[in-house]
Amino acid sequence: MAEFVEKRIEDMIPELEQMERIKLFDKNEIRGIAKKLKEYEYKIQRHTKTKEDYLRYIQYEMDLLKLIKQRRDKFGIAQKKSDIDHTITNKMNHLYRDAIFKFQDDIRFWIAYIKFCKHVHFHNSVSHILGRMLQVHQDKPKCWHVAARWELEESKNKQTARQFLLRGLHIHPTSQLLFIDAFKLELEDVVISDQKNESIGDNAIPTGTDDDMTIGLKRAYIIYQQASKCIKDIKFIIELLNITKEYKSTEKLQNKIVSDMIQEYAHEPLMWDTMARRELEGLIQPCLSETIMEVDSSEQTSLRDRITSCNKVYQTAVKKIKAEEMWSLYIECLIEINQTAGSLPNFKRKLLKTALSQAHQAKKLKEKYYLHWINMLNVEKKDETTEKKLKEILSIATETIPSSVSLWHARLRYLFASGDEEEAETTFSKATQVLGEKSLSLWKIKILHVQAKCPEKTEQIFQAALQGHPNFAQEIKPTYIEWLVLTKSIQAARKVYDNLCLQPPFCLELHKKMMELELMQPEVSIKHIRKCNEMSTLQFGKNNTSVWIHYITFEMKHGDPKKVGEIHRRAVKTLEPALTDSFISEYSLIKANPICIDTDT
Repeated sequence: MAEFVEKRIEDMIPELEQMERIKLFDKNEIRGIAKKLKEYEYKIQRHTKTKEDYLRYIQYEMDLLKLIKQRRDKFGIAQKKSDIDHTITNKMNHLYRDAIFKFQDDIRFWIAYIKFCKHVHFHNSVSHILGRMLQVHQDKPKCWHVAARWELEESKNKQTARQFLLRGLHIHPTSQLLFIDAFKLELEDVVISDQKNESIGDNAIPTGTDDDMTIGLKRAYIIYQQASKCIKDIKFIIELLNITKEYKSTEKLQNKIVSDMIQEYAHEPLMWDTMARRELEGLIQPCLSETIMEVDSSEQTSLRDRITSCNKVYQTAVKKIKAEEMWSLYIECLIEINQTAGSLPNFKRKLLKTALSQAHQAKKLKEKYYLHWINMLNVEKKDETTEKKLKEILSIATETIPSSVSLWHARLRYLFASGDEEEAETTFSKATQVLGEKSLSLWKIKILHVQAKCPEKTEQIFQAALQGHPNFAQEIKPTYIEWLVLTKSIQAARKVYDNLCLQPPFCLELHKKMMELELMQPEVSIKHIRKCNEMSTLQFGKNNTSVWIHYITFEMKHGDPKKVGEIHRRAVKTLEPALTDSFISEYSLIKANPICIDTDT
């Protein structure tokens, strides 16, 4: 192996000498490159070679080639460009081929090699490798896709690309990727044929009649028919239909696909959604008088007509498919129409409100659409009718989806803002009872409201919130203490803290907040802050190193540094064994850099 590697390195010497001679690299750099190449050669020649060895070697050669280009551009060196670059790319070509031969099962090498060949213009190499790749990986649709795209885009060989796709589909009759490729290929042929006919002008020979499709469209239709037989998926059929919209002169094909969709997928909400949106786009629909849809198929021109036709399709759909998904697609489309700037704002809004109301009556309206409805009414000009309607919808929404925190929140916010205290209180009680532990946000809005309207009742509300659910303590206790300091005094807060800190569930944020508030006082009380630290280590010191670190840094900065040793011993004794090393490391850092201590963060 060593002899073989040495021979490979000797073969590289002329190339390296050329690089040095034309001053692309100095002597030391050349020595480093040679050393690196030798390392990689040994790796790919050993018995236990790996894929990564080849990948790293190829990447090194790529980086070297990139660096050479940068040096050439920087110093204006043009000598021996083709010789040096060609030598390196040839070497990479051999590395790729060796890797593919040794690791044929790894598709990454095949794909990477094809990309490499495209980059360095080794097109002939790809034509050879494609056949081998498909022999080894014919079970992967992606490989047939890659082969067809290469022939189509790089070799400009449409017939070979078509053959690859047809062979691929024979092996993978349910591959959406290959059907889409084949479908697009035939449609591109239609475009080219149309362009040729346009260039010929009036003397062009028609390839079809008004009643029939052209030859190209017929081929695309055959691909579609085969796809629709093998793949029973409305999303896939819609994707094919949408592809046809990207090409000119495909109206007849679109009509056939649409007609098939109506017959085959009348039970699918997405089919109706697609039909409605096509009406909105003003696309010509097939004659549907004998089908299940009774929609005027005449060409629409005005926006109002298109929106009206779109709405009619959805109205037909929700009668036939009584499902939440159908209503959601309908409403989503109308929301999009309303969000589009332009004319007919009142007409659009009226259609949306009607649909929202109908969906509610059918008990198929989702939470997010109730919220959208509420927001619509909120931004409208306020009058007695609007206010009444908004209040009604808020009530209806919470009754329909009583588990929705967002809907109860919106209803309470409205009642608090309107000043209806009695109903607000009743609604709040009902909401908290229904939501239970999920009602924290409602307590927060209630506290804010009481602080603004009835400050004297704030403490009572805080106490009630703490009794509401044990999980509320983490949020309510720190807020309560802060409010006491801001509105009463630090003494009042200390008194309440002494009680709250002993009430389960224990709250670390309460201790942190109290210490923060103590440190903000004109005269800092070491005794009271020390008490907070003691409580936090007592309640959380077993599985939390930060409470001990915080206590130690406090004593070092504000308290008595002599107490640090005792706190350290307590921490080591109290903490779970798995956390002891971590604590000791943090403590050592503090001792080594006491200037970095900051207990206020």
